[in-house]
Amino acid sequence: MKKILLILLFIPLLNYGQIPVDKKLHFAAGAGISLVTYATVIQITDDHKKATIYSIITPIVIGLAKELIDEKKYKGFDSRDWAYTVGGGLFITTTINIFPKKDYRKTQYIFN
Repeated sequence: MKKILLILLFIPLLNYGQIPVDKKLHFAAGAGISLVTYATVIQITDDHKKATIYSIITPIVIGLAKELIDEKKYKGFDSRDWAYTVGGGLFITTTINIFPKKDYRKTQYIFN
């Protein structure tokens, strides 16, 4: 129930008209990357600390790589895009760690 409440409180921020669609997509990409990373690492290692660290680092690295590619391709590194990507990853990782740890191995059906 707490997860649903937290998500419902967050949804209006995504609909706020002054945030460009591009930034929302970067946030969602960072959140998705972080979620998949956390689920994969927890399934492989069964170590919540390692899963948390990897799920924070992965969107940082992938977001930075994407912006460096944009810099080379389009001559424009957008630090705000990178910040939204990292913010999405931090949001998901924080949300996962707020709630009590349960047996996350039950999520194996996602990867089978």
